[in-house]
Amino acid sequence: MFRIARIVLVLFVFVLAGQITGEQTVSVLFVGNSLTQVNNLPEVFKEFAAESALHAAVDVKSITPGGATLYDHWKRGEALALLRKEQPNYLVLQGQSTEPLSESQNFAYYAARFKADADRVHAKTILFSTWARPEGDLYYKDQSSGGSPKEMQKRLNAAYGAIAEKTSATLAPVGIAWEYAKYEVPDVQLLDGTQHPSRAGTYLAAAVLFRTIFNTPATSSTYCDGLAKEIAVRLQHVANKVPL
Repeated sequence: MFRIARIVLVLFVFVLAGQITGEQTVSVLFVGNSLTQVNNLPEVFKEFAAESALHAAVDVKSITPGGATLYDHWKRGEALALLRKEQPNYLVLQGQSTEPLSESQNFAYYAARFKADADRVHAKTILFSTWARPEGDLYYKDQSSGGSPKEMQKRLNAAYGAIAEKTSATLAPVGIAWEYAKYEVPDVQLLDGTQHPSRAGTYLAAAVLFRTIFNTPATSSTYCDGLAKEIAVRLQHVANKVPL
């Protein structure tokens, strides 16, 4: 009886120690382009998680050359090699800004191929659904765009959502969060004047990814990434409202 009690006590100490020091580091591989690279989204996500109520330790790696499509990533082989080598917990896939619409078949095909390879190394695939280009962008002369930011966003949402459903990937609806932000925080600029995110836009993307991966409210983090606290909190509330 005494021996059993000692074993139980030892196990309790180990469990308690695990709770104090935190769980094993979560590893995330970001595969995308400048929409992820600008403002260093992987690092913002890492700090957002570290300063959350979870105090999550996150190891991030990224391959984000400007303008790269999923086809480009597959053809170059670097992303696939890193996925197989690192075997991360999560693979975050972000397509080129117009790729889901202008190259829809290739986008769907290579998203599925990356998802299949991620499955083989037991990595969970997160599809990072992006946002529409700014008003007046030359892309709106292309029929695939829908002709306006509103229609482009609608089509992006549908394209990412369809692939997530077909491949059983997890959708991180960043583009939808940006739609919400137009009404919830209209005074906050999410673009930097181009299709690239401002610091606030990157922060909102990180908040949505945090909620998607950790299933925890974005408002649990105290990290502001240099934004005014009031702005950061408002963006966190936007991230919390997006249905996952």
